[in-house]
Amino acid sequence: MIKLPLAEIRQCLETIGALQVTVTEDKDTVMILSMFTLRHKPTGIFLLISEVGGQALFQLFTTFDQAFEKPGVDFYEVLDKLNTKLALGHVQVKEQEGDWRITYRSNFVGDPDALFANHCFRNYISFSVDMVGGIDKEMV
Repeated sequence: MIKLPLAEIRQCLETIGALQVTVTEDKDTVMILSMFTLRHKPTGIFLLISEVGGQALFQLFTTFDQAFEKPGVDFYEVLDKLNTKLALGHVQVKEQEGDWRITYRSNFVGDPDALFANHCFRNYISFSVDMVGGIDKEMV
């Protein structure tokens, strides 16, 4: 696994509003769970970091609480409409323990030695969190 500036990543998350940041490392992956308050409720956002060709691959995702019955064609049309509104990432529906939930995911690839040389990484995190809040608002 490549060397990551985990203290700086944690600080970046806290700067944009993370209330709790928990970092778990193993030999191939780093998982970061951050708790944000979005639309007056706690929201867990996961960030998985792995190595791809010497670069850091960041995969940010969250699953929304609202459960649905097995979706039909019209539900997928709503998801497609939501996806057209997103500036970053995408939503999809996944089954979890008999319930169907909407998940959001976005990806970023960057040089681990230059993540903070400009604002690209911070913007990626900030925009992704904004997208999660926007999706939550649309689901009301």
